[in-house]
Amino acid sequence: MTMFANRTRVDRSPKRANETSFGFLDRTGSTFFDPVRDLLETWVGRVPAEHRSGIVGNLTGGDDTFESALWELYLYVVETGSGHQVEIHPDVPGTSKHPDFLVHGPAPYYLEAVAVGRPPRHVAADRRLRELEMILDQVRVDGVTLSFEHHQVGTRPVRATRLRDQLLRWIGSLDLVGLAAQAEAVGRTPRPTLRFEDDGWLLSFEALPTKSSVSGGSPLIGIRGSGRAKGVDNKTGLRRALDSKANKYGTKLPFPLVTAVLSNTEFPTRDYDVSAVVHGVSALPPASVVDPAELHTDGHWRTKNGWRRSHNPNVIVAADLNLYTLATRTPTLWATLDPAATVVGDISWADPVNVGIQDPQPTGRAPALDALGIDATWCFGPPDFDD
Repeated sequence: MTMFANRTRVDRSPKRANETSFGFLDRTGSTFFDPVRDLLETWVGRVPAEHRSGIVGNLTGGDDTFESALWELYLYVVETGSGHQVEIHPDVPGTSKHPDFLVHGPAPYYLEAVAVGRPPRHVAADRRLRELEMILDQVRVDGVTLSFEHHQVGTRPVRATRLRDQLLRWIGSLDLVGLAAQAEAVGRTPRPTLRFEDDGWLLSFEALPTKSSVSGGSPLIGIRGSGRAKGVDNKTGLRRALDSKANKYGTKLPFPLVTAVLSNTEFPTRDYDVSAVVHGVSALPPASVVDPAELHTDGHWRTKNGWRRSHNPNVIVAADLNLYTLATRTPTLWATLDPAATVVGDISWADPVNVGIQDPQPTGRAPALDALGIDATWCFGPPDFDD
């Protein structure tokens, strides 16, 4: 089947080598991405025909569904490529709900995919910020451009006309000749800045000189800053994802439930993040905790009151895994330490984690390249964008 309409058009819009959206893959004309598109179509072709349209619909449905659909497709491909029979959306006794997969390996298990999502308020804030940037990007000025940073995004769309007019009035008041002379001076001299506060928005702009001979003027915004610095919390999203699946199909399952989490967070999800979520935090290595009272925080499997979720004895976590990192990322395999639980002993394409040490570490298992249909040179080197 062919999902991608475009194979020849050259896309001249800004690009990132790790951009993973279907829209980007469909519009770019770079030959670097031909193998990526071919692989994605090959993977989809391996899905049984009766389930294929749903996968394609989610892959092509936009950024909100692409990553989750790709993760489910990855799991199906890596399991079947490892020689296992996989049922899609199997029946489970006692419920009308259906897990993603039932894997018939040496020991059968249900496999449920979930991606760490962002809180809706953050998604909405990013959308309001993008809408503001689209409006400002339509403005051209002569002799100057602005460096832009956002420190706080309001709960409602910014009054863009008011902001644009204020920026243009401020630019009109600047001494552009003097600004250009400052740029030529030795050493860093303060540049004119404007602080914009309105209805919960807090933005800052810095004026930078440009050549006045630029045809049509320069973009109003020439540099975008990273915005306000913030703390990193990858545990909350991971915990939320696991909680959402733990008891979804009941606790009396005929086979163990393995939850597979894709955690492509803005700041990388580390093994110590995962350990804290699944095993809890204590002064001892997870495997050395005897008394649950020694826990400082509860885990997915063990709390200060004892063990839980023995029906969901394994968790798989993939961090920073996308279509371009397939050859360098192996999902990690975590298991409950509950002696009464029946764990899935091994999953060949995942990397078991040693929790007998203070800082749990995976054993170093290589990615399942053969199962995925790639080799170690996959997406090696920079993209050959044709400008």
